[in-house]
Amino acid sequence: MPTGAYLFLALLVVVAAATACTVVVDQRPVPARSPVCTREFAPVCARRGGQRRTFTNACLARTSGFEVVYRGQCRAGPPPIAGRPAACPREFAPVCARRANLSLTFDNACLANARGFRPIHPGRCR
Repeated sequence: MPTGAYLFLALLVVVAAATACTVVVDQRPVPARSPVCTREFAPVCARRGGQRRTFTNACLARTSGFEVVYRGQCRAGPPPIAGRPAACPREFAPVCARRANLSLTFDNACLANARGFRPIHPGRCR
């Protein structure tokens, strides 16, 4: 058999093998990645259905399937009205809070929120 015939036969075998391959495409949806939340201390009250719960920050509330209702810890009764001072407990749980470039220590997170500061971590400011 001439050399050209061997080449033709080899090419025919390669083409036959290539056309016999089956390609399977995976069409399952790619699962959404869970967001990574920071350890920021900015308490929020959130709800899901009739359940209300305090979370360390809004990101943790949302990733748990809750909707943020207001900043601060959940309290009994209706949520506070914006612009009105909150009634805060006389609890001593110091927090460092910030507003713009000013950081101050408050006796608790409620008092910080009532003054327009955002708690950034538990304990005194350094």
